Amino acid sequence: MSERSPSRLPSPWITAGIVVLWMAWVLYSLIIIQQILLGLLPGVVLLGGYVAWRFLSAFEAIADGLQRIADQQERDSE
Repeated sequence: MSERSPSRLPSPWITAGIVVLWMAWVLYSLIIIQQILLGLLPGVVLLGGYVAWRFLSAFEAIADGLQRIADQQERDSE
């Protein structure tokens, strides 16, 4: 079984870039279009995707740990 690589957070520069672009979009949607929900939509989609990715990563780690326990118990019983 391969060793699980630790999860990495995005670079601070990438995170800052995304935040700046999203804030520009929010300002545009508030000032020009005057639709607040249109400005919040990209942030909600990105945050939802990130939370889903973290959930799946945690679920994978739990499944990997359970598989290691099962392998160890199988070796011990032999």
